[in-house]
Parts: sequence; structure tokens; C-alpha cells
Amino acid sequence: MTDTREFLDKFRDTVLALGGRRLVTPTDVIGGWRGFVEECETGYADNIYEFQNDLGVRNLIMKILDSPTLRNYSQMEWVREEIGQVDARYRALLLEPEVRPGRPWWEARIPRLAGRELAEDFVTEYGVRVAIAE
Repeated sequence: MTDTREFLDKFRDTVLALGGRRLVTPTDVIGGWRGFVEECETGYADNIYEFQNDLGVRNLIMKILDSPTLRNYSQMEWVREEIGQVDARYRALLLEPEVRPGRPWWEARIPRLAGRELAEDFVTEYGVRVAIAE
């Protein structure tokens, strides 16, 4: 069993090397993804550029999960489980057709509910209408 301090140091170093700046602990990363998904559950209220920027946390997560440096730490099992739970919540929000084929699943589809501005951006960008959160 590896030391938790060692794991947290390696996690931080890996995230920083991958370009992460604010989210440097497993709790930060999971919380960032969970917070984004919670916003989407109630209808993400900003524009498509902010939506895509905030969705970028899932790209960072993919790189973390694929990291050879972190792969063998037992603590990553908890990280994977937590991410899996949040992933399931996000998948449940997404419309079925892919609007961005060839992208990872979290980028290929869009939430079925959005704030007015994002809903309008989805129509403009992808020609897809979604429910508007009031």
C-alpha cells in the first residue's frame, strides 16, 4: 500500500504537468466535474464558450485516468469510482444524437436542458433545440 501523501504529491504533479491549475487534488477534480454536472442538471446558464470551457474538466480527467504515473496507485480506484458516478449522471442528461461526431462522449452530445443563452447557442451552432430551464 502506498502512502497517501505520496499519491497526493504525484497527483498534483501530474495535474500540473497536464495543464491543470486550480484543480490539483482528487477532491478538487471530482468536485469540479460534479459541480459542472449539477449546473447542467438545472440548465447550464452561461453561453456555449463557457460551457465548453467548463466541460474541459472532463478532458483533464481523461488524461488523469490514463496517466501511467497514477495508474498503479490504489487510491485511483476511489477516483475512478467517483468519476464513474458523476459520468453516469452526465450521460443521463445528454440527447442521443451526436452533434460533434468523433469527439469523446462528453463532447459529442449535448444536455437536453440548458439556460436560454446556451439553448440558443445550441440552435445556432448545431441546429438542435433543447428544453430551456426557467
